[in-house]
Amino acid sequence: MGITAGFAICEDQGKNLYPGDQDHMSHIKIPVSTLRPGMYIVDPGISWLKAPLLYMQEGILASDDEINGIILQGFAEAYYDPERSRDENSAAPQPNIPLAIELQAANRIYEDAYENVKNFLESARGGALDLTFARPLVGDIIKSLSRNVDALVTLSLLKKTDEYTYAHSVNVTIFAVAFANFLGMPDDRLHNVGLAGLLHDYGKALIPNEILTAPRSLTFQEFEVMRSHVLLGVEKIKQFSSVEQEAIEGIAQHHEKHNGTGYPNRLSGKQIGVFGRILSLSDVYDALSSKRVYKGALAPNKALGMMYKMRGQAWAPGYVERFIKMVGIFPVGTAVELSNEHQGIVCRSNPNFPAQPCVLVARDPDGRTIQPQFVDLTRYIGLRITRSLSAAESAHFDIPLLLGGPA
Repeated sequence: MGITAGFAICEDQGKNLYPGDQDHMSHIKIPVSTLRPGMYIVDPGISWLKAPLLYMQEGILASDDEINGIILQGFAEAYYDPERSRDENSAAPQPNIPLAIELQAANRIYEDAYENVKNFLESARGGALDLTFARPLVGDIIKSLSRNVDALVTLSLLKKTDEYTYAHSVNVTIFAVAFANFLGMPDDRLHNVGLAGLLHDYGKALIPNEILTAPRSLTFQEFEVMRSHVLLGVEKIKQFSSVEQEAIEGIAQHHEKHNGTGYPNRLSGKQIGVFGRILSLSDVYDALSSKRVYKGALAPNKALGMMYKMRGQAWAPGYVERFIKMVGIFPVGTAVELSNEHQGIVCRSNPNFPAQPCVLVARDPDGRTIQPQFVDLTRYIGLRITRSLSAAESAHFDIPLLLGGPA
């Protein structure tokens, strides 16, 4: 019997949507029958229990098919923002390069980024300051993410090294640019958020190594020294004329929290800018999903679950939800087990239905390797992911090879 035997096929459940920042938006309520490609839909922050027929997935409507899906799901009204809406002809996303192809280019970009960041931070410890590598590198990251967002995001989850600080800076850059793009930022601001991601922990180059790499909980005094990395970094980065003010502000705010308990300035609510929010989410996600000297790595879905519990406290309402929608509850590259006990690798996200990605099934219930089979979980009623596999279980899969990238 086939992998999906016994599971009924359900109707297609819609297209990709792109949520964005809702602060300070003007919005107009209209019936869904008047929606057009290019309109920017706004999430007004209303509980769906109070407005079950209000469509609230924020972002640009990309196509008529997407709008038809909204109507078929039974929604009646939506809010849209005229100022952030686009011409209908520019609404459709750029053609997507297949993951297997883009992984090759993305791997080269990641390796180049890692070496450049490593050299930069090591030189910074000696007082040398040279940022000439940064802007072209961020440009390469933006181009790769525009071709296929899953390639670099997947590599950032798979490429975990013992030199956490360097990989962390690269990963935060990737997550931050991907999320900013998901929120609809233009290219010039994507460059700024990417630069902020590369430099967000620059100040740690000025922290003593015995504190930075301590395999234990820090003392109060040591933690105060560690927290000083934010302001130390900001003061140094201000020397670079190529770093825009909004990037500097994002770096200064990446440890602030929505409820005012963060540092260094205990900012709260709207005092924290969108760059600070993006960097904070990216920073925490990579930290939780990475192995450290004092803790193991969490599976991506576990990390996202922890972040979801902090919504409204660490981050403004709606931001964690949008970040989860961007990466997926089970990001591409995650090894999972299905309800029929087959195992495989998530190979494509479904942003509208983050718990139902596409899976490349490669092991049967007895643990035997089988010919990989593509399964879109939105197409099968009752077939679902029951758990993500442990690191030891995931080791049975050559994930890059299965996804078509470099082994």
